[in-house]
Amino acid sequence: MSTGWSTAVVLGRSMAGLAAAAALSRHFSEVVVVEKDPDLDTEQPRPGVGQGHHYHALAQGAVEALERLLPGIIEDLRGAGAVDVPFALGVRFYDAGDWQPNRDLGFVSLNATRGLIEQATAARVRRRPAVRFLGSSRLERLVFDRSDSDRGDGSVCGVEVRRADGALETLTADLVVDCTGRVSKLPEVLVRRGFDPIQQFTLNIGISYTSALFRAPVDTADGFSAVAVLPEPPTKRGGFVARVHEDTWIVSLHTRFERELPRSHQEMLAFAETIEVPDVAAFLRHATLQGEVRSFRKGEAVWRRFDRTERFPDGLLVLGDAIASFNPIFGQGMSVATLQACVLDDVLTERSARGAGLDGISRDYFPAAMAITRAAWGSSTAVDSAYEEVTGDRNPNAAQNTKVMRGLRKLIADDPKLHADMVAVGQMTTPGDRLMTPELIARALAAAEST
Repeated sequence: MSTGWSTAVVLGRSMAGLAAAAALSRHFSEVVVVEKDPDLDTEQPRPGVGQGHHYHALAQGAVEALERLLPGIIEDLRGAGAVDVPFALGVRFYDAGDWQPNRDLGFVSLNATRGLIEQATAARVRRRPAVRFLGSSRLERLVFDRSDSDRGDGSVCGVEVRRADGALETLTADLVVDCTGRVSKLPEVLVRRGFDPIQQFTLNIGISYTSALFRAPVDTADGFSAVAVLPEPPTKRGGFVARVHEDTWIVSLHTRFERELPRSHQEMLAFAETIEVPDVAAFLRHATLQGEVRSFRKGEAVWRRFDRTERFPDGLLVLGDAIASFNPIFGQGMSVATLQACVLDDVLTERSARGAGLDGISRDYFPAAMAITRAAWGSSTAVDSAYEEVTGDRNPNAAQNTKVMRGLRKLIADDPKLHADMVAVGQMTTPGDRLMTPELIARALAAAEST
């Protein structure tokens, strides 16, 4: 469905880029996705996805958002082997020092490998006649409609890319969307151009992941499709066990500020035996390693406040990790990006309906996208900031938030409605402020202090 705009360019074929392309294809005659990696149809993670071999899941809010953007994609994923995970019936979830109750609360997330999720999503996007992929192409520069001497002025009107053979190609565009992730250089580019600096919050989180695929019977984890162990500060080690396809499972172990990481099945087992509950180690004792053991380190969480800049060029937006890159143990990245793509779709739909064009679109898009980002950033950094080793823009309420979460865990044992609200927030179907009312905070603090 085109609404009169000609060409949009998406920088990056990440899940953010694919979701953005899906949204843009409803409004533009042509959408070009520029990606530095080769454009291959494979389930193997792209070289540019550093954590592509680690545990990924789509929260229910993201499942609904992706289906809205690409009708039929969820059945594609299920048909390819993705696993439905009912919350909280199908998940054994240890958080804030206690196990969550197992109740059927009506929520379903989706487990699959990152490669499968990307492959299926890209296949759906390719069906859109407006979309074409430009692989093995690196961004050289943004093209402005005015000369470099016009400092802090002008609109983005395209990009210059370098193809695999070294040739330069200029792509003219009505709108460019940066989905290049946490490595995006856009803030520096804008400052050099004379635009306002982008305020940035940075937290040194020191997270490391070690993951591998395993073969084990479907009922190995006592009938659960996933086991999640999130340690309570100051404990640093945790892990995930998740069925991602038939009898294939992924195990992801995580820790903070440790140099030595597991490099084999036996070392993963030895690590898992130090986790405060035995479930992950018990699984590893009965599972067979499939493929390599891989580790990934993420030193920082970063949030760039594009919504706070007064001067931002027309013809340019940002989506996904290029806005905020979170602690990956909370599984928010793909889900936040997909929900932001729905925001983009909404903004374009509304502007088209009133004939507003694209001028000033950032003033509509960024505040709405930031509302999604803020909720995810607040919940993850509240936990991150509870660790003494974490430095940077710490959450000043970390100590209280830790107590609140501990109290909520106690309360949900006898309060299914509160449990459903907590899961709804975690599954990104409900705003986080539902759990931040003064009355509920007071109840949670009282429950925590009675421990």
